[in-house]
Amino acid sequence: MNLEKREDRIRYLRRPIECITFGTLAGLLVYGFFLHFNIAIYGWNLGLIFAPLVAGYAETILANRIIGENIGAISAFILFAYTTFYSFILKNPTLGFNFITFGSIIVILQAAFPTLINYILIVVGLGVVSYILGFFKKINTYIYNKIKYFIYKYILKEPYEPKTYTVEEYDEVQSNQMINDLDFIFLTSTNAFYKHIINLGHFTATVILEKNKHLVHPDPIQTEINTLNTLKAGKDECLVELTKKIKAAGGNGVIDLDIQYSLIGLGGDSYQVTAMGMGVYMK
Repeated sequence: MNLEKREDRIRYLRRPIECITFGTLAGLLVYGFFLHFNIAIYGWNLGLIFAPLVAGYAETILANRIIGENIGAISAFILFAYTTFYSFILKNPTLGFNFITFGSIIVILQAAFPTLINYILIVVGLGVVSYILGFFKKINTYIYNKIKYFIYKYILKEPYEPKTYTVEEYDEVQSNQMINDLDFIFLTSTNAFYKHIINLGHFTATVILEKNKHLVHPDPIQTEINTLNTLKAGKDECLVELTKKIKAAGGNGVIDLDIQYSLIGLGGDSYQVTAMGMGVYMK
């Protein structure tokens, strides 16, 4: 029994080893081609990047065909280690770390761990950029208020009060009560538990809301609350308008209700809220 398990393990490992070997050989052939014809830019042989890339690609293609899964582009690491040793240690030990080796590392990691690298580049990278931009935005707001304070106090000789944005009034409880008082049925699905349903057609209601156009917001938190309240009020207005249209057609409900929010206008200077669905009469 143990002998059978050992044979199964050997048989299982043989295919990945064959894929790694195939990828490594493919990478070596590419590296030899670039070296033989001296294909380089500013003295840097492009085989340093393309050889590991081809190795990882060839290994991945073969592994997906004969195994049915990616085994990690191990041959790309082998080619990177070999090309680095050959070019920077054996042939020219004074070159050291440079842009080419850094680019090779990025290419290899992308081939071996695409999900992880994409997450780091996109999610973490964009998060860092957003944080930095937010930090500079706070600094700009502070400097902006200080400059205006100086102008008002020493040049205009007038008291300066920073402009603030008060939270717009929005009573969510009252708004929900208004929607309930419409005597109308809102369903986001098409599965209505009624004996008789008459389909009246597709209805749409749209509301355009003006967006805050100030580039500098003294109070970003209140501005965000105002935006949220504006969108909520726009959504309720859309539902009321949709209800009026369907009631005018003789209906008392809507199924497959969908509410969409989008930016419109030049540079996204307005919000658009759209409520759509199938108007019906249920009984």
